[in-house]
Amino acid sequence: MTNKKKFNFPESLLKQIDECSFGGYIMFNFSSKGEPQVYTKFDNQINAMALLYYVNTWSQSVDQLNLEATTDQIAKKNLEEDDFDDSEDDKD
Repeated sequence: MTNKKKFNFPESLLKQIDECSFGGYIMFNFSSKGEPQVYTKFDNQINAMALLYYVNTWSQSVDQLNLEATTDQIAKKNLEEDDFDDSEDDKD
């Protein structure tokens, strides 16, 4: 087992991100153990609410895209299986 220190983003880097964010930020990442982490900083409550709304909308959009991709894959697989079954029937 390795004896790694827990990684935290350097405060100086988080300050630089804050300076570039013009109102705040939400940053997600994984720790060295694979655990989700989140870093947040907001200039005020309005910016916090706006970013949280944006994250929620973005997450719902990604979920919808994943659902559509999964549905397309299932439909394609079913179509390929139907084509295979039809070719087997033609041999009989």
